[in-house]
Amino acid sequence: MEKAIGEYFFSGKNRYPVSAFHHQAGKNQIYEVLRIADGIPLFLEDHLTRMNESLSMVHAEPIRSLEEIRNLILKLVKANRVTSGNVKLIIGNELVDDFLIYLIPFCYPEKSMYAEGVPTGTLQLERQNPNAKVINTDYKAKVSRFIEENGIHEAILVNRDGQMTEGSRSNLFFVLDDVLVTPPLHDVLGGITRKKVIELAKRMDIPFREDTISVDDIGRLSGVFLTGTSPKILPIRSIDAITIPSTGCAIIRQLMERYDEEIRSYLTREA
Repeated sequence: MEKAIGEYFFSGKNRYPVSAFHHQAGKNQIYEVLRIADGIPLFLEDHLTRMNESLSMVHAEPIRSLEEIRNLILKLVKANRVTSGNVKLIIGNELVDDFLIYLIPFCYPEKSMYAEGVPTGTLQLERQNPNAKVINTDYKAKVSRFIEENGIHEAILVNRDGQMTEGSRSNLFFVLDDVLVTPPLHDVLGGITRKKVIELAKRMDIPFREDTISVDDIGRLSGVFLTGTSPKILPIRSIDAITIPSTGCAIIRQLMERYDEEIRSYLTREA
């Protein structure tokens, strides 16, 4: 059973103490995880739009009121007196009040990880319906075990054709021959940070394409990074036993700087 932190959570429109929290994952429950910075949920509109897209893929009703969800998240943040952290939103037919909103444990990368990169390993695994953010406890347990046993930061999923598709809880970007490459959207979950990075690359005139990258091409890469709500843009220093000079890659450094600027601009607009 997942843990909620803080003092309060919301079930539907009602606020309850965390001591009363109970959630058991059910079929076709759709979720989003949002990052709170300076008391503001980052890129909230993008997250709720993606949530509606996931709901449509499992033939569920869309969110009735995006503004209602927005207000409840802000109430949750205020009630728990937090300025940073992660909020989880779950919608599903088996929930008592249609949806849950609560704070979850979070772990953001340390500064040294951004400076040095993180180790990763490849795992032969394909997610069912990769475009929808559906709770899957079996998948989560298998990946967590692999990461722990190998002492790595993230698992890179590899499909039956030997192509690297995404991280277990993140998206992947590669720099190959001075071109920024990310796996096609139909093969992965379209993360919000992934979307922002692509937008930034186009604005910065960085050569970009959606394409598959084989594990056989790892040695040719001049940089690889993960993207996600918690890690933002996080360089990878190794995949399995192969070292990659990601922290020295100019394209990755530029994107990291511009993405942080994007966050600051969003917070200024929403403050």
